[in-house]
Amino acid sequence: MKIQINQLQKGSVISKNVFSATNKPLVYKDTNVTEEIIEALRAFLVSEVEIENHYDSKNQTQHAVLNASEKVDEVLTSKSDFYQLYIDAVQSYKSIYLGWQAGSPVNIGKVRQIIIPLIGELQKNEDEILKLYHYCKEEEYIYHHSISVALLSALLAKKLGYQQGEVNQISLTGLLCDCGMSKVTPAIIVKKVTLTETEYKEIKQHPVHSYNMLKNIMSIKDGVKLGVLQHHERLDGSGYPLNVASDQLHPYSKIVALADTYQAMVSVRPFRRKQSPYKVFEQIVQDDFGKFDLQVIQALKQAIVKLSVGSRVRLSNGLEAEILYVDENYPTRPIVKYLNTSTMLLLKDNNELYIEELL
Repeated sequence: MKIQINQLQKGSVISKNVFSATNKPLVYKDTNVTEEIIEALRAFLVSEVEIENHYDSKNQTQHAVLNASEKVDEVLTSKSDFYQLYIDAVQSYKSIYLGWQAGSPVNIGKVRQIIIPLIGELQKNEDEILKLYHYCKEEEYIYHHSISVALLSALLAKKLGYQQGEVNQISLTGLLCDCGMSKVTPAIIVKKVTLTETEYKEIKQHPVHSYNMLKNIMSIKDGVKLGVLQHHERLDGSGYPLNVASDQLHPYSKIVALADTYQAMVSVRPFRRKQSPYKVFEQIVQDDFGKFDLQVIQALKQAIVKLSVGSRVRLSNGLEAEILYVDENYPTRPIVKYLNTSTMLLLKDNNELYIEELL
């Protein structure tokens, strides 16, 4: 039935998508109404909504609460299992990386055993992929980075419509793109001050080292090898090591290039603290326009938008807030509500503020 906003109560269930000024629903069908949703509807000047006919009984309420509790337990268990798989994968990768430093060849069978189980959990844990940077330890950055790039590359490939076989190949590209860092002087990788020109040149050779470590392994597809070699190339030809441009880049490299850059920017590094997905995405779009494939950027935007609604964040003014609504045209500038207050803020109208951290 249709009711006025001033009659809307907490606990009601929206029976029809609610639209405002955009083609994206402000509130989706089957959403349980909260005070925050009522405030958002008022802020967007929505006058009336469709809700399900109200018929509650004590038993029905208890049944709903039990079902909700079971679902929460199931989600928490799934997340716990996923994070344990992630941490185990990081430590397994660390072990084989140290072997590469000592001169061991790449054992592609062991590499697959590390990442494929995680890729199998991808669909149930999409939102968690963008939160993995919280777990990155500065002293183990290279290992966390490689696993995270593999997972984000797989997520982007999924959103771009790749079939599972190629998603697995793209995840391998992400995982192996920095295997050549094992051939770089270790002290350079952990250096906390600006690299010298000679040191930077050595770092820029790691895609070549990675390619050389993989080129004679017959069970690795050429697309993976090319993606590894080209993951620091850019569409405008400004990348390295070969300065090739758009038409010479393999599709795998275009996906891994963005995943690698994004993960490097959100994670804690020896020379700076971690940054939020929103701040990093904004920087990539503004500062690196023309360097990354637009379809891949769009896939990352979709992942961030899906993650956002209901998320708790810390703003650059130090205050914590909850994301109420995201306009896809401004994915890093949602409507937020300060926690424990009724104050709402449209970040797109407050350029001095930005999301500092995803909590």
